[in-house]
Amino acid sequence: MPRKLSDMTLLEGHSEEITVMDLRRGPGNILDQVQLGKIYKITRMGKVVAILSRPEPSALELGAEVRRLNLIR
Repeated sequence: MPRKLSDMTLLEGHSEEITVMDLRRGPGNILDQVQLGKIYKITRMGKVVAILSRPEPSALELGAEVRRLNLIR
C-alpha cells in the first residue's frame, strides 16, 4: 500500500517531467502532489506543453489563515 503524502515540505520545489499519458493514467496522485508543492512539466512528443504547480494563495485565504493562527490581535 503506497504511503500517503501529507507534509508540504516533502515536495516543495521538486519538479519532474511527465508525459500527457502519465497525467491521464494517474491524475489524482499527480494533483495531490501538486497541492503539496511539487511542480510537473507535462510533455507531449518531447516538448513541454504545460506546467502544473500549486497556485499562490489569495488574499482571502491568507487572511483566514492569519486569523486561524491568531497572528493578529
